Amino acid sequence: MTRTLLASMVLAATAFASLADDPARTVAPKGDLAKLQGKWTGKYGKDKEIPVVLEIKDKAGVATLTMDGQDRTFKGEIKLDEEKTPRQWTWTKVKGLDGEDAEDVLSIYKLDGDTLTICTGVSGGDRPSSFEAGTDGTSSLVVLKKVKAEKK
Repeated sequence: MTRTLLASMVLAATAFASLADDPARTVAPKGDLAKLQGKWTGKYGKDKEIPVVLEIKDKAGVATLTMDGQDRTFKGEIKLDEEKTPRQWTWTKVKGLDGEDAEDVLSIYKLDGDTLTICTGVSGGDRPSSFEAGTDGTSSLVVLKKVKAEKK
């Protein structure tokens, strides 16, 4: 009987694992995360001179900054808290601009139609409390516009 129970448990665990990995069974994003899906573009920096492209698919985000003629990319997962004021955005599982693992990045955001404003702290730093770029380098502000999907 013990072998039968063990075999049943292994079979159930295997079936559950395969269901969890099935992309057709993934839960579609909801709330603001659903609205953020797609491509966003903007510029940031003291003089708004640095082009930024943010692409969001499910809970994964990829941000590409073009600095000194080179694209620099960081990736991570996005966790939103829509209940906080201002709303909170946390980048987790971050791969930094040079591909290295980085600490969580704490941000705040506001979404107004096709305009997304994000104020981001530095990796491992505090979450900004207002939508202002820190003069001491502890936060940056970027305003992005949603890129309209091309009709096929």
